[in-house]
Amino acid sequence: MTPDINTDGPGLVSIIIPAYNEENAIVETIEQVRAVMSASQYDYELIIVNDGSTDQTGEKARIAGARVLNHEVNQGYGAGLKTGIVAAQGDWIVIPDADGTYPNERIPDLLSEAGPNDMVVGARVGEAAKIPLIRRPAKWVLAQFANYLAETKIPDYNSGLRVFRKDVAKRFFKILPQGFSFTTTITLSSLCNGYRVKYIPIAYYERTGKSKIKPIRDTYRFFMLILRTTVYFNPMKVFMPISFILFSMGIAKLAHEIYTAGGLAETSVFLILASFQMAALGLLADMIDKRL
Repeated sequence: MTPDINTDGPGLVSIIIPAYNEENAIVETIEQVRAVMSASQYDYELIIVNDGSTDQTGEKARIAGARVLNHEVNQGYGAGLKTGIVAAQGDWIVIPDADGTYPNERIPDLLSEAGPNDMVVGARVGEAAKIPLIRRPAKWVLAQFANYLAETKIPDYNSGLRVFRKDVAKRFFKILPQGFSFTTTITLSSLCNGYRVKYIPIAYYERTGKSKIKPIRDTYRFFMLILRTTVYFNPMKVFMPISFILFSMGIAKLAHEIYTAGGLAETSVFLILASFQMAALGLLADMIDKRL
């Protein structure tokens, strides 16, 4: 069911920046965000979530005048965002990164599209050129898989610069992960539930400091994340294609067995039964989803 759309634009905007060992970039990021927002028409609050940093990130952010929330130990990017969202006073959330890779000067452009849209995402232009060649095929396959399951083209599923309604995030709090996949999950969850998501092209810069992304591990986790999120919200999209493939294989195998051997074999029966089981699982999961 498509959610009710509140077209009111942002009042107070809560800007939340999780930071872990970003002492070399955090002050510049705070100053840049403040300059951009002070020149805009929007009222805002700036929250830095110091996610268990072992350097001077938290202290530098405090001296720079930001409101700082502290995690005693590192809990993850998503955990930092959740802490900030719970503490936020605004109805709209803005999330830039602490490392200087996103054009914070575009925040007002994203906010200008809020209201009719429930989420506005800065879609990175030119990011593909920065991805190593060996990683591009896997990233392309994952992107196509995400597009299929979400039933729409997603220009950038894990951009770290976006604006969204606080109540949308809170609706999905129990499934939003603690790590970097927070952004991907809230994107897929919003799309699968009929929320309006708009993409605005933005530039993307080289980060300050060392990247915390682990390509092989995070690619696997991303694949499983897409699968789990879709099964949670639209299980028929996953189970029915599998059921159709198994049924087609079973019928083809059955026809071959009858033509060549004049009888049935266990393989064809197994495939056909498995296809019915998958269809039944899909229907059951869909009924459970409708009751949640």
